[in-house]
Amino acid sequence: MRKKMLFYRGGYYLIKLRPIGFGTQISKSVFTCSDCINDSLIGSWSYSWTTNNDLAIEEIEDQFQLKTEQIQSIREWVDRAYEDKRIGWSNLFCDLETAQEYSRTFFEHLPERQIISVYFSEAEVADLLSEFKLSDEGRGAIGLYDSLLKKVPESLLARETFLGFDLVGIECSGDFHTFYCHDISRDLVERFKLTINQYGLFEDIVDWKPVVDYLNAEENGFEPVPWFVCKVKLVN
Repeated sequence: MRKKMLFYRGGYYLIKLRPIGFGTQISKSVFTCSDCINDSLIGSWSYSWTTNNDLAIEEIEDQFQLKTEQIQSIREWVDRAYEDKRIGWSNLFCDLETAQEYSRTFFEHLPERQIISVYFSEAEVADLLSEFKLSDEGRGAIGLYDSLLKKVPESLLARETFLGFDLVGIECSGDFHTFYCHDISRDLVERFKLTINQYGLFEDIVDWKPVVDYLNAEENGFEPVPWFVCKVKLVN
């Protein structure tokens, strides 16, 4: 009998699905929190203190149907929430209440927005905490690190719907890639006998280690960042 795996909450993401614009999966919509694929409704532009945060602000305003004064209000709100440690860098909400408040306050006009939660297994948490342990003075911890450090266990009572499993490559900035960035979904399905569901994510398998090892092997040419598997849920 397979031992029941413990999962811990990584955080919440507020996203707007965007059809994939390249490769063999073009036009497909997938429930990944990677902003390489989908639009994050909170980003570097949302913080008042980030460098070049106005560089593409007109595009952001058009894309998310925001006015200049709304951008200013978002930045004031985000700065306060970040100081209160309710938001982690980058794009991550530490608790559901904060994600819902931000969503209601600024994006009620976007009915297609989604709040998605991610969870990591006990083994993946240990690897991630080891990988992103602070070693450079002056560099703050990424949101996923801070969140997983609290070891908040997955609650089966939460009003969330299980969507599937994503494979994510995490940058030192806290942003992350998904396997879709490399257009390898078909290769992974054939190589490891995986199943992709209606949400564009993988169904569970007995052992994810060979899959994660494959993505982390330098010779295979994937993004040179640590790769992990995470459970993805949709907040109802």
